[in-house]
Amino acid sequence: MQTPVNWTDPITWFIVLALTILLVGQLWLIARNQSISTGRKSLRTGLNILLWLVVLGYFLQFEWQRERLATHVLLVGDEVPSAVARQVRDSLNLQESITSRNLKDEYDSLTLIGQRFPTATLTQISQSALQWIPYSEPNSVQSLHWKGVVRQGEIQRVTGRILSSEEALLRIKFGSRTLDSVALHAGVQPFSLQFPAFSRGRTQTELVLGKNTLDTVRYFTRPIEPLTVLFLLNSPDFESNTLAGWLGKQGHTVQVSTTLSKNISSNVSINKAGKSIDKTTPDLIITESANAVNPTVRKAVADGKAVLFINITNPETESRVINQALGSRWQVRKTGNEATVPVSNGLTALPYRFSESLNQFAVAGYPIAVQRSTRGSAGRIGVSLLSETYPLSLSGDSIGYNRVWTAVLARLSSSDKPTIQVNSPVYSGLQQEVLVNNTTGSSQKLFIGQDTVVLIPSPVNERSAVGLSLFRHTGWQPAQDSLALFVNARNRSDPIADRQMVSRFMLAHAQATLSSLQPSRTTIARVPDWVWLILFLGCFTALWIEPKLV
Repeated sequence: MQTPVNWTDPITWFIVLALTILLVGQLWLIARNQSISTGRKSLRTGLNILLWLVVLGYFLQFEWQRERLATHVLLVGDEVPSAVARQVRDSLNLQESITSRNLKDEYDSLTLIGQRFPTATLTQISQSALQWIPYSEPNSVQSLHWKGVVRQGEIQRVTGRILSSEEALLRIKFGSRTLDSVALHAGVQPFSLQFPAFSRGRTQTELVLGKNTLDTVRYFTRPIEPLTVLFLLNSPDFESNTLAGWLGKQGHTVQVSTTLSKNISSNVSINKAGKSIDKTTPDLIITESANAVNPTVRKAVADGKAVLFINITNPETESRVINQALGSRWQVRKTGNEATVPVSNGLTALPYRFSESLNQFAVAGYPIAVQRSTRGSAGRIGVSLLSETYPLSLSGDSIGYNRVWTAVLARLSSSDKPTIQVNSPVYSGLQQEVLVNNTTGSSQKLFIGQDTVVLIPSPVNERSAVGLSLFRHTGWQPAQDSLALFVNARNRSDPIADRQMVSRFMLAHAQATLSSLQPSRTTIARVPDWVWLILFLGCFTALWIEPKLV
């Protein structure tokens, strides 16, 4: 038992002195009164002492701890319908459900349903044991992820979970064009949409379910850095000429070296650089399998550059030639007896497929793959089983042609400049991790808009660093010299942001619960005010009646 009285306060001692004087004064007045008998004096003295004890007890307000009953209630999010809340409450056998607006008491445990809770509410319940039941409205996205920054030609993947009320088609659209789609059945299910990032700069696509737009997918596409490309060909053809012209239009330096006859060759340059490709190792060599033993090709692979073999006619034989010359491990299997098989968008390919390999990476959507060199270098070796791609360009399908070769270049090219990777969507006020690759020793900070991200070197990769930021500003935020990152504003109509907020809160709460002792289920008890009122009334009544007794 304890008292909340502050004994360091002078007023406390003044009240104690006053109570002492009161008691002494009462007893002195009773003792000097000669008109009453000794028995009446004893009764009156007892009643006055009793009143004085009640006054003293009211002043001290003694407190003690006692065990309290466990309390468990359902805390309902602002977006959850009342019918759903009642159903969950009944299924959990709970007696009470509350909302953020009428949350007043401290509860031992709460079950949260939904995700739209004010930050103040989450802070208030941080000392209670918590369980969370997410709630999703029909035809809404439960989770959503994509890359905030991608390289042109790289595959952009949009993944997540969705609650569909019926069978429907989920699409990712760029303007009026569908980039990818997936058929959904009724219920909760994961989804994955992918497409090559063919645009440049700030890009905006839409996630559409049926005819309704669910969310906007914004990302930044960084262009492929200008390459030096060398064509080594035994004879000119439409495929290589069309590809060389397209590379030149994309800003790459191109040299086409073609053998016309014995000891006679032709060299054509596009976007000629300051120094000749002949005197340097090109970033990319595009050639045929017959040139796999060419010293220029072998040197390029040894120097960590890239080589792409096109115009393949006999994949089984030619893959063995490439393997013997460059140390690759290409294996192909025949899939049919037709001369060619359709791929997509009017493209055809040889009836073969690549066998899987650990160091092999496919160009998504096309029968083209790239392998890492097995001879101790970082060289990349690509093989295309496509028959021809130039008909796309001749027919006016420039977008389809761009998608093919941009995706191929993304697999074959590499960058030595620092690049950032961010998982989107990014929300203002929610901490987000930023990964920076190809960092230098002096890279300690990253500026994104007006926010400064402090970088910490990765313990497993000396050329990578990680930073965290809350991103105070919204919209497109410039990053590095030529990149940008889109930061979403948190608002009441975004269920993804609400779900992320509650999910992170629950994770932090679970970690804090594991690292700290659970408080005992006790409460502070004291004498209720109505009891004091009865005691005072009883004492005063007894003192008033006592003189009237005969």
